[in-house]
Amino acid sequence: MAESRLEREAEFHDSVSADGARVSAARFYAVATGKEFYFDLIRRAVGEKGGRVLEYGCGPGGFSFDLAREGSIRVDAVDISSVGIEQGRERAINLGLSDRMSFHVMDAEQLTFGDSTFDAVFGSGILHHLNITRALREVARVLKPDGRAIFFEPLGHNFLINMYRRLTPRMRSEDEHPLLMDDLAVLSQSFQEVELRFFHLISLLAVPLRKLPGFSSAVRFFDWLDQLLFKLPILRRQAWVVVIEMSGPSRASAGDLAPNELLD
Repeated sequence: MAESRLEREAEFHDSVSADGARVSAARFYAVATGKEFYFDLIRRAVGEKGGRVLEYGCGPGGFSFDLAREGSIRVDAVDISSVGIEQGRERAINLGLSDRMSFHVMDAEQLTFGDSTFDAVFGSGILHHLNITRALREVARVLKPDGRAIFFEPLGHNFLINMYRRLTPRMRSEDEHPLLMDDLAVLSQSFQEVELRFFHLISLLAVPLRKLPGFSSAVRFFDWLDQLLFKLPILRRQAWVVVIEMSGPSRASAGDLAPNELLD
């Protein structure tokens, strides 16, 4: 019997969590000001009211741990990797946060949470592993009407970045697909309001400077240049990363799915 997409993704992420296959990519995140923007959006979405949040595709742990340190916030975290989930649980215990955090092995396209459960849903590098239409319908379903969904995702248009991806296949799963503009166009099917912010084109030139004095200043300068360039819509597709903020979740039933979405 052929291995399913879900099984392949679970096997890949178990392996990545166990052996740290993506550690070599960490140098690129040294310039990732987009990540800080993503974190700030999550903080603002949660605000002082606290509530219950979901980290969607958490791996061994992401921003959930920072939020769980805030006493008024309850965090759930899901991932397809049982290895990553077990590592997350152990980390929560070691940090004394296990009473505020729950980790679940779960298919992100078929969440088992009830409707309108979460005040915020967020994830980094997760949507491009999924059927994005299905995934967003689930995210919209489990969000409260006034909730927000925030994602940090790679884009798939830049020729040089795609060349690097082809040269490092071990760092990627067989089924992942960095987002294209067509993928971004479907966001509004599940959310009434969608805001996109693009990051990292010229700023990637700062990566070789990361161990030199003045690196932080170079990153800020290159990021400023990027934001000027991204005022031109034609250049936004060349960005490495898009940060997505969505609100006004729309409810959809399985009957609304196209036949091919029901079969895959």
